[in-house]
Amino acid sequence: MPTCDWAQVSLFKFNLNNNDPAQATQNMMQVIGSRKIDAKIKHRVLNEFLIYASNNTAYLPALEKAVDAFGGDRTVNVPKEIGKFFFNKKNFSEAIRYFEKALVNKDDDTEAVDLLLFTYAESAQYDKMYKLATKYLDLYPTQPQLYYYAGFAANKLQQYSKAKEWLESGMDFIVDDAALLAKFKQQLDLAKKALGKG
Repeated sequence: MPTCDWAQVSLFKFNLNNNDPAQATQNMMQVIGSRKIDAKIKHRVLNEFLIYASNNTAYLPALEKAVDAFGGDRTVNVPKEIGKFFFNKKNFSEAIRYFEKALVNKDDDTEAVDLLLFTYAESAQYDKMYKLATKYLDLYPTQPQLYYYAGFAANKLQQYSKAKEWLESGMDFIVDDAALLAKFKQQLDLAKKALGKG
């Protein structure tokens, strides 16, 4: 019977391969919503649709709807994984959308925080970057990258004394990371020069 949940898995592939993405979207949503279908198969269907939607941007809203349907999945932070896909393709606007959703699902996912901060930096969204970094510094006060992003964003927002404060505080937490230390020093030099202390 073609309306049963398991048939939708085959129909999804068939419709996607036959360039009927509207029908494939319906099949996918039935698969994702099914209690009978294993999570691995649901993720596989979503991944196939992700690749399709990334090449056919008219279907990005359908992708977002599908990701939202995974909201109850506690084993995998689906929005973060979708965000990583777009991040690796340097599609930062889509990556931001999914990393933000990932933090709504699981607000203590430090990898999602790091990726979102980097993505904000790449997208020149310094206000958001500053707010996120300082929010998470309250929760993780020994994470040097959070101080770096707070300082970097403060410099970009021309809040040089704040930048200096964040960067100097964060340097104490850098352990065996010469590259991060160099980035701290570069931002600290910028802040000091702007304050006339360089």
